[in-house]
Amino acid sequence: MKADSANAVKVFKKAALSNSPVVFPTDTIYGIGAGFFDVFANEKIIKIKKREADKPFPVLISDMKQLDDLKIVVTDKTKKILEKSWPGPFTFILNTELEGYSYAVNSAKLAVRLPDKKWLRETIRFMGTPITATSANLSGKHYVGEFRNIFEIFKRDVDYFLYEESCFRENTPSTIVDVSDEEINILRNPLSIDMKDLQ
Repeated sequence: MKADSANAVKVFKKAALSNSPVVFPTDTIYGIGAGFFDVFANEKIIKIKKREADKPFPVLISDMKQLDDLKIVVTDKTKKILEKSWPGPFTFILNTELEGYSYAVNSAKLAVRLPDKKWLRETIRFMGTPITATSANLSGKHYVGEFRNIFEIFKRDVDYFLYEESCFRENTPSTIVDVSDEEINILRNPLSIDMKDLQ
């Protein structure tokens, strides 16, 4: 279905009934994901992508309040960085007190993003849970941004798809910033962000 708030809610609700993942456009690239706490759906994604179990999925939230659902407590310094950068193409590595959920939690840390796409934030808010969102490609294979190609890759294993005529930011992945320690580190920087712009 074409991606908008109404269609996305329908698709994610239906997929959740059968613990199934959804392929959908974010504000950066197409992702494949499910409700964060849906263990079965997320384990399916690992198998579908042939992804190594120790490579955690990023997580999308609808607003800063959902950090509480993920048991993330941020310092005042970190909160200022998040508020300056979100919503937008920034994934932040944050400390969490959640246990389990190894498909997303790694060494008591989570990669979290607040997307700059209104219908997606509204969908996450309506679903009442953060959602996982790993890139829509097979592990180790080059990401191809055209929906037609993505559909061909996943059509045998995924029943639910949302699409847009084009993704924003020309299929550029998010910038990944580790703010889990005192020292801030940019781990992936496709937009060549300067560290001082984050602070």
